[in-house]
Amino acid sequence: MIEKLDFLVRFWELKARNASLGEPLGPNEQIELLSLMQLVTGDLDVPSAGPFERPKGALPAQMIGDGTILAVEVRSISAAAVVVSCASVVPAGAHVILRAADAISGVEYALPCTVLWVYKGAPTIVALHVDGIPTRAVFASVPLPSMAMPLALGKHARLRA
Repeated sequence: MIEKLDFLVRFWELKARNASLGEPLGPNEQIELLSLMQLVTGDLDVPSAGPFERPKGALPAQMIGDGTILAVEVRSISAAAVVVSCASVVPAGAHVILRAADAISGVEYALPCTVLWVYKGAPTIVALHVDGIPTRAVFASVPLPSMAMPLALGKHARLRA
């Protein structure tokens, strides 16, 4: 699921920048956007409100808005909507930020979204529409300190001799 999110973040970024007059796309980015649009053409319909099964690769994330941070689980990603599950109800039309991180690849995503619909159930299912320029940030991993185990074992081996 993280691979699809990474792919769509680039699509949403180019699409949002193309729609704004502040930062027009260069010729190569225009070609890239057209290519991405061809790839996501079948993925532009918003899913209907209702329960969503938990997929095997569900992605943990946070939904930030109105002074709260909710733990959510991304259940579906398409060019039209990101569907998440959570324990609380958020109002349709609310503006939120969806934050997800992948510790393995060292990437964090922040998606400005609007709540499209809410299905009240256990858990609550929420569809989000990306309505701004998402960000993708790479964070550096910190190497773990080296363990002194071989040295310690060597010392004990010398004590026995």
